[in-house]
Formats: sequence, structure tokens, C-alpha cells
Amino acid sequence: MDRRSQDRHLARLQVRLTDLASPEVSASGQGIDISETGIGVYLPLKFTPGSAVELTINDSVLFGVVAYSVPERSFFRTGVEVWQVLIGRSEMAELFKATLQEAMPNQQLEYADPAQSR
Repeated sequence: MDRRSQDRHLARLQVRLTDLASPEVSASGQGIDISETGIGVYLPLKFTPGSAVELTINDSVLFGVVAYSVPERSFFRTGVEVWQVLIGRSEMAELFKATLQEAMPNQQLEYADPAQSR
């Protein structure tokens, strides 16, 4: 039985997760899904739940907290509760923005460069 309280939207994205308190703790991985409040990723490194993190996806940056990081196959399935989203300027960022607007309708999305607001 699936105990998730929110729908998941598939998201095959290259990501980089960095611990804000210890920037040397950083890993690249694969985004797997997006829910109304967060993003699930596969990473080669375990992150400590409760850690404030930066999640980079192309030229967009999301800030949040690690909700969980559990072993799954040869990776760690890590959930990040998203607090802030800064959208980049690339075409890929516009596609990512559209995905986030659908998956996270209550999340405020900002442009990394305020002059870019649309």
C-alpha cells in the first residue's frame, strides 16, 4: 500500500544537492518525482534528514530541507521539502517552471534574476 499523501509527477532530471551548512557535502544524482511540497532524488551519498540544502537543476536553484534519505538499490532515495524556488533563464528552466506550476501549485516561483519576471 502506498502511504504517500500527495500525487507524484515523474521527473527525470539531473540534479546536484548541496548541504548548506557543509558545502563540501554535495552530490550529483537523478530527480525521480515531484510532489506538491517536494522533490525525490536518487543520490550516491546519504544526506542527514533536517539538513538545509540547495538543489540545483540546470540553471534553477531550489532551497529546502532533507525530509529523508534511505538506501534503495545502490543509491539513497532522498526527499527534499522545497521552501524556495529560483527559476533560471534558459529554455529548460521555462519547461521546469511549467512542471513545477503543475506539480506544486501553491509554491511561489521566483526568477533568479528579478528583471526576468514574466
